[in-house]
Amino acid sequence: MSGIPYKLDGLDGDNEVRAKFTSFYASEALVKGDAVAIDTATSTNGLGNHVLKADTGDVGNVVVLGVAAEAIASGDVGQIQVGGVCTFAKLLDTNDVLGNTVAASGTAGSLTLAEDQDDSGGNAVYLVPCGIILAEGTANTADSTVYLFNTHNI
Repeated sequence: MSGIPYKLDGLDGDNEVRAKFTSFYASEALVKGDAVAIDTATSTNGLGNHVLKADTGDVGNVVVLGVAAEAIASGDVGQIQVGGVCTFAKLLDTNDVLGNTVAASGTAGSLTLAEDQDDSGGNAVYLVPCGIILAEGTANTADSTVYLFNTHNI
């Protein structure tokens, strides 16, 4: 997908659930289901217009913006789901309780329970929950269902 970033929200038609999507430039190659954060180090197309995989190992990429709705090549524009029922989220493991909140994990692009974690240097990372688990699929695969909170209010 190419072009100018745009916003689209409303019902998805198939399941009649509210979902909100926004377009961003990818700072790295993304696959469908990757949890993403705003890339604060890139300003090529304006500050806040790039995303990369969310990862607690990198303090600048801890707050999850949403989930990649498609594969996006590095430098291209693609859709990110930022709110509503997301049926293609990647959960790090599938031993969690439905209704628990999720946030970035230490595995780039995957979500895990929103609890205190440490970055790769052993420093405390304060996580902002980005959604709740509605249904678990296969571990670290884009087939779990999460209700995304639209943490960035976009």
